[in-house]
Amino acid sequence: MMFLIRSAFWLVVLILLIPTDGEQQKKIFEMAQTAVADVGGFCLRNPETCDSGQYAINVLVQKAQHGAGMVQSLVDKRTGTFAPVHDPATPQQASANQLAPQDTPIDGAMMPVPSAVPIEPTPWLQGESQHTLSPEDLKAEWNGPNV
Repeated sequence: MMFLIRSAFWLVVLILLIPTDGEQQKKIFEMAQTAVADVGGFCLRNPETCDSGQYAINVLVQKAQHGAGMVQSLVDKRTGTFAPVHDPATPQQASANQLAPQDTPIDGAMMPVPSAVPIEPTPWLQGESQHTLSPEDLKAEWNGPNV
């Protein structure tokens, strides 16, 4: 029912936004052009806001890359790698294949990310009873009439 109400609401909004004549169409087109130009000049008017937004996006990307690296190393340790291992023939190739470290911010405001903690499986004790069931759990279930 809520889907129908929401759909009807957005349909009414859409109908109200449709222009009826050429003059109204021209006016709406000019307003859209003005809005796009205003959004395009936002960073010129507010450079500090754009810089802090770009910094936040860069930190988010760095955290995502670090997290993906942690997951990949954990999977590689547990299952082995699926990619073929390349042994570089020369030391120059080995140094060229290494990734360059990413630049850290000058002010050192980047949040430190802890190193991965290996997940160890819980040992299962074979043969010993752990006595975790209550007497009610040990009772046989009702099976119904035998018809």
